[in-house]
This record gives sequence, C-alpha cells and structure tokens, in this order.
Amino acid sequence: MSGLYSYAQLLNEVSGNAERLAFIDFKLRFTGFIKRADLKEEFGLADAAATRMIALYRDYREENIIHDRSNKINVINLEKYVPLLPIEAEQALGMLAHGFNKNKIADRPLISYRKIGVVKNQLDVNEVSKITRAISSEKAIECCYISGSSIKHCARELAPVAILYDGKNWIFRAYDRSESGAHKFKNFNFARATEVKVVELNNGDAAQHEKLSEDTLWNTPLPLFLELHHELNEAQKASIRRDFGMLPTDNELYLTESAALVWILTKLWNIDVSNHDESDLFFKFKLKNKDMIEPYL
Repeated sequence: MSGLYSYAQLLNEVSGNAERLAFIDFKLRFTGFIKRADLKEEFGLADAAATRMIALYRDYREENIIHDRSNKINVINLEKYVPLLPIEAEQALGMLAHGFNKNKIADRPLISYRKIGVVKNQLDVNEVSKITRAISSEKAIECCYISGSSIKHCARELAPVAILYDGKNWIFRAYDRSESGAHKFKNFNFARATEVKVVELNNGDAAQHEKLSEDTLWNTPLPLFLELHHELNEAQKASIRRDFGMLPTDNELYLTESAALVWILTKLWNIDVSNHDESDLFFKFKLKNKDMIEPYL
C-alpha cells in the first residue's frame, strides 16, 4: 500500500472512511500532527472510533506516523513520510484557511468551475508544508527568499506566524530574525521561499516576542475613510458601487483593516494615497484620512 492514491481509489476501497483518511493525511502533512480530538471535532468520532481510524491510516502509511506518548499526539515522521493522496499547495492553503474540504481533494466542484491564469509549479507543496508545519508548531525556519522590494536575496531565519491570501498570492506573515530595522514582522510570498528547513537546536522554537500576539501591526486595526475617486465618470462610479456593496447614492466607504495589511489593500483596491490630483493611473477610491494612515503605507 505504498503507492499514491486518488480519492476515487480510496473511496472504492474504504468507502466513507476515505474522507477521514484524507483528513488525517492532510493534517499530518501540513500541520505536523493529528490528535483524536481533531477527528472528534471534524467528524464527531468518539475516542475509540478515532483510534481505529488512525490505526486504519497506519495500515496504508505505517511509517508516516510516530506516536508522541508524552504529549499524547501522533506526529509526522519527516524522514519517512509518503503522502497518501496528491494535493496541491494552493488547495492545502485554502483548507488551512477555511477548513478541510474533501471536494477539493476529489476535484469535484458542485457547479462548472475553472480557475483563471493557472501557473504550473508556482507553489512547491513540499516547501509550503514545511512553512505551515512551522506555523502550527511555533517553530523557526531557514530559507532563501527572493525579495521583490530589496536586493536582499540571502538566507533568512524566520518565525512564521500566519497565512493570508490577497486574491492572487498566498502569503505568510513571519518574524524576520535577520531584520535590523524596527519592524521585524513582515509579509512573505510563499512562491519566493526556497530551500526551507527547520531551525535546529535551541533557536528552533519561536520566542515569545516572535509570536503573532506580539505583532503590533497585525493586531492594530486602522479605520479607512474612502471616497469614490473624483476622476471617475458616473458609469464607473455606479459599477464600483455595485462591486463594493455601496448604495446607489453612496460616495464614501468606511472599513477597518489591520495595519499590517493596509498597504496591500491600497494596491488591490486601486486606492489613491498620493497628495496630488493628476495621475495617469486608474484609481477607484481616494483615501480621505491619509494623514492618519500614512505611517503604515
């Protein structure tokens, strides 16, 4: 039973247990552990049934799991782990963000669906899984990172803390141990992180000051006061009002966003944050409270 299974093959062999085995494999690979409580929460299984399900998984992938008796959980055996089912990095990140979904693994959309602009091998699932396991276990990683905003392409030591998605890119938030500036928590594109490995020995665990609870920008909500850009014509304004759920008479939009993500939002929503009125760029909104937000841009 060492080969890679499709979900259909697994369903044919174990029927309703296919989803549970897929969940165990997913949890092991992308968080690094599986507990009986995970199966109880996801499927309502009692402890005895959860134990049997983990034993069934062992029948397929005995060497994937090591039982950690001291913590009473089953952890991934990194040296011998072999996936039970194929899964793409983007599918895994989506389920980590929104919850496990067997239809993503089975590739069975409920209505006709196609993703636009698929780039093959954009995300390396093995590199991504190392980062997500580090987030789950609060560990630090070493990686090479190709920065788009600086010439700093050398190896970095990071403590990943969260994942986010901007509609185009999957990103992870991390404490950058190599950063000498004041803001050490930064956003990193998953696709640009290579040669990922867990930091060994004493520095492997994330320190308290490297955890998400200590990320001031992430935990600071900022009010954004937006108005429809004055260069838009009435037809454009009407379209944007519909896109953003505004009333037909609205010209302003108010929302709150994390200080760590404001800059990303200004790019995604085409928000004009400049001090001048003339521009060749297309803007949907003008930021009214720029003076308040400027330190975070």
